[in-house]
Amino acid sequence: MRLNFKDKIKLYIFPIVAKLLHKLGFSWEKLGYSVLNKSVPLAQAKKMAQFNIESNGDKKHFYALTILSGGKYMLFLESLFALGLKKKGHQITFIIDDNTLPIHELKKIGNEGDWDYQTEKDYIYASRFLKDLQLDFIPISEFIKDNNGLTYNEKYNAILEASLLKQYKVGLITDDLPDIKEKTDLLKQSIAITDCIGKKLVSLKPDVVIMSHGIYSTWGPPFEILNENNVPVLMYGRGKKRHTLKFDWNKTGDSWDVSDEWEKVKNNELTDNQLSEINQYLDSRISHKDDVFVYNFGGETSDNETIKYLGLDANKPIYTLFTNVLWDAASAQREIAFNNPVEWVIETIAWFNKHPEKQLIVKIHPAEVVIGTNMPFYDIIVDKITPNKNIRIIKPTEKVNSWSIYDITDLGMVHTTTAGMEMPLVNKPCIVVSKTHYRGKGFTLDVNSKEQYFKMLDEFDISTVNVKNNKKEALKYAYLLFIRYQVPFNMFFEEISTDLRGFRYNSINQYFEDENYNKVIKCIENKEAIFNNQVL
Repeated sequence: MRLNFKDKIKLYIFPIVAKLLHKLGFSWEKLGYSVLNKSVPLAQAKKMAQFNIESNGDKKHFYALTILSGGKYMLFLESLFALGLKKKGHQITFIIDDNTLPIHELKKIGNEGDWDYQTEKDYIYASRFLKDLQLDFIPISEFIKDNNGLTYNEKYNAILEASLLKQYKVGLITDDLPDIKEKTDLLKQSIAITDCIGKKLVSLKPDVVIMSHGIYSTWGPPFEILNENNVPVLMYGRGKKRHTLKFDWNKTGDSWDVSDEWEKVKNNELTDNQLSEINQYLDSRISHKDDVFVYNFGGETSDNETIKYLGLDANKPIYTLFTNVLWDAASAQREIAFNNPVEWVIETIAWFNKHPEKQLIVKIHPAEVVIGTNMPFYDIIVDKITPNKNIRIIKPTEKVNSWSIYDITDLGMVHTTTAGMEMPLVNKPCIVVSKTHYRGKGFTLDVNSKEQYFKMLDEFDISTVNVKNNKKEALKYAYLLFIRYQVPFNMFFEEISTDLRGFRYNSINQYFEDENYNKVIKCIENKEAIFNNQVL
């Protein structure tokens, strides 16, 4: 493949320029935030590869299932894990896409004309980066060359649907979506390829496979196959807090499932220091000043100010329903009481239309404008039903703080959004209608059917809810999820989350002086759970 002139400069000239400027006294950080950008990690790579490998009588073989060569966030993180494991005497092999996959998360609808060039350019970057780091890699085409034919297995229909939802950024797949048959066929081909990757990995009997996500057409099939064959899979992902990662063994990255650790600590009370730590972080969530994404666009307001802005009656009970982004993996395919989130919202509005003595707020998730959607919930609502005057829809762009809404709410209702675990923290009960990580943890009102849900709306009595105990349990869970599960990992220059501009330290030896890096590598090496701080 021939790169265009601009990309040749970035790949071959900019790293040289960066090295020269660094020798002249410019910091890697300053260079990373210049026009040199992603050329800086390339400039750092060869020096990062210089370290002594420790002798190891228990050498293990790790595979890094990066796959997406253009996923720089994954490439940089997994390379840093790999360098640490290599120093400890282990073998690490990367599997990266050389444009074998016909479609994936970075081949997005709308820019099909750039798919091939961009993917091949990304492969050139990734392969050069890994070579300079002296890390082994295999392109997908070579890894699966001995396959006996690729066929789509219908057992992956749920993965296919989730991949289509993400590609189109909608909550429901319909026949009138543009090029739906073509995109479906391409995804089936990709799934057949990644299924083959999973089977080949199993045959190689790796000690550990490292990957992100574990879902969609790219990682879903290999994750399922590895899991079925009891291969240890380290799943990592970005935390909600800035400069943190979360780690799981053999669980998908979207699950946020800390159930195993919760069982160990749920009966332990938080210390004063722990209470102070979690409360300080929860205070920060009002503005999201310490988080990756800002979902609260407005500041806190008093109860009277909030009620007045929303045009509600302070003398009538207020119920609040919090939506999710329909296509997002954190909310898709998690239904219990309803067939889908749209049905839940529309039927809830219809119920409140018949109960004017109660008021309903529907707060549409601000993530619709942060990460985007092609199926806005507000449009769905107004197309399907006319809300009565006792119902207030809050659009995702409105500057209304969620915590101010919690304060005026008598009862909350959620699908999977984090509001469901935040409301009990401020002594507010919340109904959970779907599968989510905090369901069944002792501080939410979990329903299993429509009948149970509407009965609870009809008969709700705050005196039957132990809000004090719910708050105590929710605080313990919040400490586990927000403080311990999300491990500080500020290892790169990263002003904007996931936009990594260079290695923070100059050598792997310096990285091992970082307590969190050292712990993560040790836990991966020994297949141990990775949490921040000590057990309660």
